[in-house]
Amino acid sequence: MTQYFFLEDLESVRIQRKKVLSIYFLTLAIYLAFALIIFICYWQLPYMPSNSPEIRKLKWIFYPVTIGYIVFSLIYLSIIYGRVNKFYKLCRNMKFGLKESYVGEFLRYNDSLEFKDGVDFKSLILKEWNKYKKSYFERKVLVFYEKPFPEMQAGQIINYTVQGNVLLEYEIVNIKETDNESNSNSNR
Repeated sequence: MTQYFFLEDLESVRIQRKKVLSIYFLTLAIYLAFALIIFICYWQLPYMPSNSPEIRKLKWIFYPVTIGYIVFSLIYLSIIYGRVNKFYKLCRNMKFGLKESYVGEFLRYNDSLEFKDGVDFKSLILKEWNKYKKSYFERKVLVFYEKPFPEMQAGQIINYTVQGNVLLEYEIVNIKETDNESNSNSNR
């Protein structure tokens, strides 16, 4: 079987997740050090009314920095860390989750962007036999948007393994014969 998802993918996203968290905690430490300096400066001031120019100056410095850091935190944690964390969780589930194997005929590639659990995918369209309904149906198997499609041609029979409908590994079994080829072979 040809691997499509490798354990190295999980390890690289784990390292990326740690790096993104490290950057955030570094900025948090810088902000807390800044807040501590402002707090010490505030307590070093002699007792004055709350409208004094020195206190207003500290407030005019501290409030915009705090608002800026809150906005930065919301954006960074929801967009950057959120996407990396969702991808990490998906990769972890692909390693430890329930895997299912199927056999189907490859029909076509689908380049359109799709989302599953917050991760970008494109898909392979395969035709499978449903033994309960006694008919064929089209299955959409998801592949990572950043990775290239697996090398397949229309009509090939594919034995593949998925976890949560995301491709893990595949094997090209054979090429399905068309009706014209089978008729010409039987006439000989």
